[in-house]
Amino acid sequence: MTVISKRVFRPLPGKATLLLERVRRLSEIMTRAGGRMRIASVAWGDGARDIHLYGVFENIEAGGKTATAVNADPTSVALRAEAEKEPASNWEGPEVWRCVYGEPQPSFPVLLQREYEIDRRNLKSALALLPEVQALQGDRPVLGVVPAISGDMGRLMVVYYATSLIDLGARMDRIGPSDAFQAILVRAAEFGKLTKSRVLTNI
Repeated sequence: MTVISKRVFRPLPGKATLLLERVRRLSEIMTRAGGRMRIASVAWGDGARDIHLYGVFENIEAGGKTATAVNADPTSVALRAEAEKEPASNWEGPEVWRCVYGEPQPSFPVLLQREYEIDRRNLKSALALLPEVQALQGDRPVLGVVPAISGDMGRLMVVYYATSLIDLGARMDRIGPSDAFQAILVRAAEFGKLTKSRVLTNI
């Protein structure tokens, strides 16, 4: 089952350019070690201006192999030492998330993430709503992920893909207020609470 590693970097004042250069280097190291990587910045919403680094792997074992190779890579060791000597950010992660509906879509450069606080006893019922959500989105994929290794396991993240901020905005204006989507949201509220939302764009 596909898994996603997630790292979140919060730039220190005056260090955004240095941070991005280091995240790019880390992404290149992870790509060489077998990860399928995405670098994105938070354009709107929770954590605006944060930098996210995602890696996609066939399963947790494959992710472990990549992590082992990255930790042994001399360029990675040098990068960590450089970051220790001159910090450019605060960070969280890596976390590991498991795909429970759909698959990651690297060809779409814009993502809307909506995080729900949810009891695992309600997860199956919540996931049963996602095919209805997908039907409203048409040719724009929907992804559902839950944490497998994290400090907060009681979450479900639903990801909506778009081709641009304009595309995302148009779809939110059209689909968001619709009776069909609002009815789904009312039913979803029976299973979990929407706590965070953010829009990310590829860098």
